[in-house]
Amino acid sequence: MSMSLNLWLEYILRFSHLVAGIAWIGSSFYFIWLDSSFVAPETPRKNVEGEVFMVHGGFYYQVEKRKIFPGEIPKTLHWFKWEATLTLLTGFCLLIFLYYLNGATLLVDSSIRAWTQTQAISLSLGIIAAAWVIYDLIWNANLVRSKTLSLVLSVIFFSALTVLNFSIFSGRGAYMQTGVIFGTLMLLNVWIRILPGQSKMLKEAQAGQIPDYSVSLKSKVRSVHNTYFIFPVLFIMLSNHFPTIYNHSHNLVMLICLAISGALIRHAMVTKLPRERWVLLPAAIGFAFLVFITAQTPELPPAPEMVGFQQVKAIIANRCQTCHSPNPTDDTFKVAPKGIVFENEAQVRALADKIHVQVVVGRTMPLGNKTLMTDEERAIINQWLIQ
Repeated sequence: MSMSLNLWLEYILRFSHLVAGIAWIGSSFYFIWLDSSFVAPETPRKNVEGEVFMVHGGFYYQVEKRKIFPGEIPKTLHWFKWEATLTLLTGFCLLIFLYYLNGATLLVDSSIRAWTQTQAISLSLGIIAAAWVIYDLIWNANLVRSKTLSLVLSVIFFSALTVLNFSIFSGRGAYMQTGVIFGTLMLLNVWIRILPGQSKMLKEAQAGQIPDYSVSLKSKVRSVHNTYFIFPVLFIMLSNHFPTIYNHSHNLVMLICLAISGALIRHAMVTKLPRERWVLLPAAIGFAFLVFITAQTPELPPAPEMVGFQQVKAIIANRCQTCHSPNPTDDTFKVAPKGIVFENEAQVRALADKIHVQVVVGRTMPLGNKTLMTDEERAIINQWLIQ
């Protein structure tokens, strides 16, 4: 019964996160497209900087881009902020449910660092909080006046942050931790750096004052940042379904490549200058590189030419049956995960393909390498599977 409830809770959280993310990213894509599509009105109109005509669902729409002035405030003003909030809230609940609970088994890899659950969660939360503080300081115009310098510092910071995550957490955990950091920065940009500026301008107009439009330009900088985070975050969201990526021997390089290629694709979508779409070429090269390195067979130590099932059975007994048995002895999993039990050769043979992917290629099992399976043991299992 508890397993069924856990599955439904995970499903609801994933579904809610997906729907909220579609709403947030969809509105972001829409407004960025609007910004790049506005043209000056053929007949100039007061306070109207641009307009765009659209057709959808059998109707025609005209959207104007304008500045606000005293006496021109509409009665109803729609704010786009709850989509971002719900996306992060549901995503954080999913992070807690999948990565912080159950002994933080998805977050920790004992072959990297044997953290306790409390230590892993504390480090995760601490890094997320510190990431916002440092990022916000880098893009504080009062501290760093050169945008070029801020950009260089950002590249250095995010690269160092990624290296730190991989030196602390499992491959899967490092991917998710990086994605959560990007998502958190996006939300805090909305609530701390974008909305307050817009509220300030609105209050000034309502008080009969001409708003300070320099505030709007500062908010726009963080809004543009958010668009560059979008594709890397989406790639990371999907990565937990692909162990050959997050558990690859070059997973750190792959994540950096994914992030850069995603940001370049987003730039090609955002830019108003067709000549800047050359960035699609390095993005394509980046993805070709990812395909190439994931196609390489992982290196394993030499194994005996002939391997009997008794050798494999001994490895399974030591490394796998703490969880995958009728009565698990693992301190976290009291029921065999997904009902998978390895008691005899027939049960192992029935899942040979999955074992090859999870144990040999992706190296995601044992989970977090909790039982410290060696590469030599993986080589023996691989040789038996080949036979």
